[in-house]
Amino acid sequence: MSDYPYEINFLLRLLLAGLCGAFLGYERERHGRSAGLRTNLLVCVGAALMMVMSKYFYFKPGEFTGNITTVLDPSRIAAQIVTGIGFLGAGVIIKERDGIRGLTTAATLWYNAGVGMACGAGMIILPIFCTTIGLASLTVLKSLEHKIPRDSYKILHVECDGLVEQTLTMLKAYLSEKKIHIININFSQNLKKSTTNYQFTIKGNWGDNNDLLVHIMKLANFKFVNQTRLS
Repeated sequence: MSDYPYEINFLLRLLLAGLCGAFLGYERERHGRSAGLRTNLLVCVGAALMMVMSKYFYFKPGEFTGNITTVLDPSRIAAQIVTGIGFLGAGVIIKERDGIRGLTTAATLWYNAGVGMACGAGMIILPIFCTTIGLASLTVLKSLEHKIPRDSYKILHVECDGLVEQTLTMLKAYLSEKKIHIININFSQNLKKSTTNYQFTIKGNWGDNNDLLVHIMKLANFKFVNQTRLS
């Protein structure tokens, strides 16, 4: 019976971890992510539990009697949480044609594990503060993120009739006017069809991608214009 007050202190830590994990998990769940409310809650509480075990599994009242010298490394279990959570985070990262999805969710899991570790260590202000920062990052900063001009790398494919150097000059001038930097240019010819395919590797703030492609089509009588985003 004397163990109960001792363990109730740890239960309060796990409860705080559950609340922090639920707040962060709810935000992910609301956006339809695979690692949502339940996953984040379990990660946070699990990390807190492992942290408690790492620090206090040898300190249970009445466990040791007499003058026994105990040499332990309470940080060993906690250190594995940081590594182990990486495998869970890798499971929510998905590579798609136009880029990579799930990095924020994976980072949230990793971040949530740290919050749980702080709760398990007996801290109160630090995990609450970190949960607030995490929620602000996932909500407030997300709305501001779209307002930041962002360069992207793409491959622009253009097909035209013949091999006309004036066409290449025209395309280079147009991209330069739009402040789009040309990193590399490749071209190939189809002698049977008498066409030339240009491939531009470009970097810049595209804005409306479809609008840009429409303008390129209007520059000359191009047969084909397309783009591919680089990851």
